[in-house]
Amino acid sequence: MPTMFAQASSAPSFLAALLLCMALGCGGPAEYALAGSARAAGADGTIQVEEIEGGNRMVTLTIQHLAPPDRLGSGMTQYSVWFVRAGAQPQRAGNLEYDADARQGTMMATTPMTRFTVKITAEADGNAVAPSDVVVADREVGADED
Repeated sequence: MPTMFAQASSAPSFLAALLLCMALGCGGPAEYALAGSARAAGADGTIQVEEIEGGNRMVTLTIQHLAPPDRLGSGMTQYSVWFVRAGAQPQRAGNLEYDADARQGTMMATTPMTRFTVKITAEADGNAVAPSDVVVADREVGADED
């Protein structure tokens, strides 16, 4: 009588393939909850990180309940997103596309980093070269190794 275990010799191969797929991120994008800082206590959202071609990662960020940047500090006009790896300078990934009516921001960016912190800051200049100290949210994401 055939059973699903009738081909026991292929079970170790299947298990090895499944483990390899899990290790390589074949299960789809990883999703991380994002909570606002004390400056943006009501803000929340998600960060999705998905491996794409060439070993890069596609990072998709959505944050809701986000006040206009000028409410967080004098002269603030923009929200910027930074990727920060331990021991390295922050890299500006881009600026949030902010919808003031919906109080929501979104952004997509790519990075070769596997483990890093996503930091969202309010900025006076959309071309800032370093993050301000007006941090809206931050979250560590990624694999255990670089």
